[in-house]
Amino acid sequence: MACIRLKGVKNRFVRVDDFSAADGCICAVVGPSGAGKTSMLRIIAGLSDHEGSVFINEKEINHTRAYERKAGFVSQDLHLFPHLTLEGNLNLAMHSLDIKRAVKVNKIKELTGLLRISHLMGRKPDTFSGGEKQRAALARVLASEPEVLLLDEPFSKLDFRTARYLRQEFRNLQKKLSLTTIIVTHDIQEARELADCIWVMQDGVLASSTSSFTAESNGKNDSFLEIPNVVCCNGVECLDNGLACAQWAGGSLLLPYENKKFSKFTVSRRKIMIGAEPPDGPPINRFKGEIENIKDTDDGIILSIRIDNTMLMVELSCDYWERMGLTQGETVHGYMRLRDLRCCN
Repeated sequence: MACIRLKGVKNRFVRVDDFSAADGCICAVVGPSGAGKTSMLRIIAGLSDHEGSVFINEKEINHTRAYERKAGFVSQDLHLFPHLTLEGNLNLAMHSLDIKRAVKVNKIKELTGLLRISHLMGRKPDTFSGGEKQRAALARVLASEPEVLLLDEPFSKLDFRTARYLRQEFRNLQKKLSLTTIIVTHDIQEARELADCIWVMQDGVLASSTSSFTAESNGKNDSFLEIPNVVCCNGVECLDNGLACAQWAGGSLLLPYENKKFSKFTVSRRKIMIGAEPPDGPPINRFKGEIENIKDTDDGIILSIRIDNTMLMVELSCDYWERMGLTQGETVHGYMRLRDLRCCN
């Protein structure tokens, strides 16, 4: 086990006056996108320059190289090596450990069994489901025998049911391993389910938070964590199968219908899928727009996309944005999944 402490830490994205995570606990840092949460993890992991001091087990590690810090970092993009099988990814993670091959084999067997991914041993990441990729990334980090675990929005790309199941699964695993963990998230419910303590970060500043924050918010003031798109629609037609068809700037849209009148719909910035080319599949809930603005944050990219007279805000990881190869003013194609849309007035 290990304790983590930050004292007077700051860079251009974040300022942390005094923060600590006790041995074996899960500490959640919540806040909106771009608040500085990812920068805080990168500082602890030794991946970002900063002022101030970082301690693990009361030992200052400012000048300790990243791979020597014993800090396991699972980023939003997971970074599994696509050309390697699961077994290859785990072996690579243990490359610097001074242990015999037989020990490595047993460790891989133990981890894959613990995370229930033994059946993936000979397969490559592009054949994994979202939940399997998450388990594989966690197994790879654990294989390196970290003293602390740093998780950056680990369940944000999963559907609701899978995310809820994996949160509980991870909570049980963490308690079994007694591994000190910091998890950053924009989802207050996720923080409540997982964490022993919750801290809040806004505009790069980390503020102390205790159970009083959880009690006072009580689900009513969580909107500061993520601002969804709220889009006007009209020409609503109720269908017979629990759906409604409405018109918006992007054309026709199918939405879940809850037997209530509505004139708007909401969709999370993170749930809008975009690409340089039209997406595959049936032409449902598709749109085409122009990239009007690009904003860099500490944990990704926020795009403003204009579709006729409507503006959509979309959040992407830096890796995905770079792979798209688009720039401001170019055309982008996208779609919104039915399950991610909510009707409102």
